[in-house]
Amino acid sequence: MNLGGELSLRVQPMADHGLLLTFGNRIDAALGMRIAHVTDALADDDLPGVLDVVPSYTTLLVILEPATADQASIVSRVNYHWSRIARAQAKRADARVVTIPVAYGAEPGPDLPDVARHAGMSAEEVIRRHAEASYQVGAIGFSPGFAFLIGLPPELSTPRRSSPRTAVPAGSIGIGGGQTGVYSLATPGGWNLIGRTALTLFDPERDPPSLLDVGDAVRFEPVGSVAVKYSTGRYKGDSPTRRHVHGDAIEVLDAGLQTSVQDLGRPGHGRLGVAPGGAVDRAALIAGNRLVGNADDAAGLECTLTGPHLRFLRPGRIAVTGAELGARLNGLRVPSGAARVVGAGDELTFKRGEGNGARAYLCLGGGIDVPVRLGSRSTDLMAGFGGFQGRALRMGDRLRRRNVGADVESQPALGPWPPQERPLQGNVFRVARGPQFDRFDDDAWKTFTTREFTVSSQSNRLGIRLDGPSILPNGGADIISEGIVTGAIQITGEGQPIVMLPSRATIGGYPKIATVVFADLDRLGQLRPGDRIRFEEVGYAGDIVIPRNEDS
Repeated sequence: MNLGGELSLRVQPMADHGLLLTFGNRIDAALGMRIAHVTDALADDDLPGVLDVVPSYTTLLVILEPATADQASIVSRVNYHWSRIARAQAKRADARVVTIPVAYGAEPGPDLPDVARHAGMSAEEVIRRHAEASYQVGAIGFSPGFAFLIGLPPELSTPRRSSPRTAVPAGSIGIGGGQTGVYSLATPGGWNLIGRTALTLFDPERDPPSLLDVGDAVRFEPVGSVAVKYSTGRYKGDSPTRRHVHGDAIEVLDAGLQTSVQDLGRPGHGRLGVAPGGAVDRAALIAGNRLVGNADDAAGLECTLTGPHLRFLRPGRIAVTGAELGARLNGLRVPSGAARVVGAGDELTFKRGEGNGARAYLCLGGGIDVPVRLGSRSTDLMAGFGGFQGRALRMGDRLRRRNVGADVESQPALGPWPPQERPLQGNVFRVARGPQFDRFDDDAWKTFTTREFTVSSQSNRLGIRLDGPSILPNGGADIISEGIVTGAIQITGEGQPIVMLPSRATIGGYPKIATVVFADLDRLGQLRPGDRIRFEEVGYAGDIVIPRNEDS
């Protein structure tokens, strides 16, 4: 690791839509501060084709738009910023010291006795050492606002719980191995809980939404056993469900399995742990919006596996795209890719048992009218914000249409998108070697690229879990947490692949064997439980995807 002006940088492409820049091989506060400087500077550059920058302990991930990004120029700018920025020990101009009050032990910290036993000291001594240490935010990820802190005293290092909790209260202070941090939202988690804070770590209505940023200094202040009102850390939405409001356009009679408001997502907030999210099949949403005359990024409904039963309350134009889930308007079939004019009282249903693909999209002329949160109308189901009250739709919900004064029936349709033929069909997904490819031997790679895998029923908008032959990395499945892109394929400790989807975590600590190429990402969103798939390796010549030779 060299923190001087000269940079020894490892650059690894993540297929054609990401660059993973590695600056060192161990967690170090000075290195973390230097990466924070470079992140700030690169974000300010606003380079063409750079959608997001995601710093972590030893890496910086640059997420790209393949058609417009110049990878060589991006790497050149990183080198430039590394050389000009003052030494990493110097604080950023806006660096802060954030004090977090913590009620240790008892109900807020049920694992404090276990940590004390493992450390061979009293609970009081654990509290003293944990609170007196100085910490620095090394990375934010896992969930929006979740800060991984550098500086835990080594004697307090405690293995993660063998059985993770299904729900950890927001504000919980945890220890996982040699790391400590604060759970920003109520999520599952396997860290040892030693206390809790009443501070809200993430609030999408706050500016900035995350209380902590990479490079911030953090101190914990014990507040004893005083009663505090703990925040749930989840955004509660804008208003309760309305019974009737002028302008309502859709009433939900049955919500289906999972129906949510989605647009093209909110890229650009990865350093805060906020996933890009949005429609899993972006091409299908864009096609639907163009069929009804909307802008490409207008919000529509994403319907998963079994669609909803909807009643239209106002005249308008609709389009159904994506998966064939048996859509019917007043009992008459509506094929995927078709637009229809609806009147007040018309009903759209989806016939259970019919299905080809996983997600259908319903677009409404004018778009779905929900508040914009962090630049998007998409629903972040894990964090509980955006979309309609931060959640999937329920029976009785009513949705409004944007531009309700416009005569949407007379708006010109723009035609389907994209105009060219849609990329590869079938069960083959093209991949490029991932940043931890060297952790897998030849037999593991051959298994990965020649055997079929089955989509698990445990898959969701975060990722596709695959059942099949075990692919075990050399040296175990733990790496220093680093940024991940949609399409990255992580391998768990049990040797099973997980393919990341748009609602994924922003950073992860499993080795990544490969990355699905950008052109095949939308098809990932149409995989159903039980579908069988396989992977085919490709390489790159410029921005052209070409088959990779065995000896290359």
